[in-house]
Amino acid sequence: MEKTLEERWFPFSTYALNDTEHKKIFCFHHAGGSASVYRKWTFEKKNTNFICIELPGKGTRRREPFVGDFKKLLDPLCECIIKVTQGKPFILFGHSMGAAMAFYVAEHLQSKYGIRPEKLIAAGRQAPQDEDPGEFKTYMGDDALIRELKKYNATPKEILENEELLHFVLPEVRKDYTLNESLIYNGERIDAPIYINCGSRDIGATSTIMQRWQTVTTKEFKEKEFEGDHFFVLNSEKYPEYLATAG
Repeated sequence: MEKTLEERWFPFSTYALNDTEHKKIFCFHHAGGSASVYRKWTFEKKNTNFICIELPGKGTRRREPFVGDFKKLLDPLCECIIKVTQGKPFILFGHSMGAAMAFYVAEHLQSKYGIRPEKLIAAGRQAPQDEDPGEFKTYMGDDALIRELKKYNATPKEILENEELLHFVLPEVRKDYTLNESLIYNGERIDAPIYINCGSRDIGATSTIMQRWQTVTTKEFKEKEFEGDHFFVLNSEKYPEYLATAG
């Protein structure tokens, strides 16, 4: 049976997409990731419906054309979010590149549809108006991209030292950085609370760096630091529980 558009955008969820009993948290992945990075969060049935977002050309949608301009994804994604939330409160969560994607989705929902998330939770990413001067740019060569992957310590050594595997991995990661570079700030602000989460050893998104998120909301702003590096979100067994109860 052919999947609906909503099922393609949201391939993994704790409960059914039309569930109305549990709070929905939409989860945006980091560059180089896919919806599957959060899939383990959906296995434990508690009071939260974690919904993992899959972009065209990624993961379960790899047969579809990749879209490198996030602005072209805003309308179809927001319309699917509106359809599955059914007017109920929901939360947007994003880690690293995903934090910026979540922000622009929140702003688009607000400006075009008059809908606001209950809160935006941003982890491991500088504020939308700021640039990370040490971040890989797509005009750089593969050696620079490999250094980027090593810096974040999330790519298995077996892949980094295997030229044949890198031949497949690097183009996929590079595509995500193209998408990342399309996330351009033009003075947007959102009328929803922003909670920022940072890793104690994440030098690219320290507490000081992430404080700048406070300037892109008109509502409440909160901060919480977690033990760990850039990928504390995925390495902490307690983090999903925090997301479900953050308030």
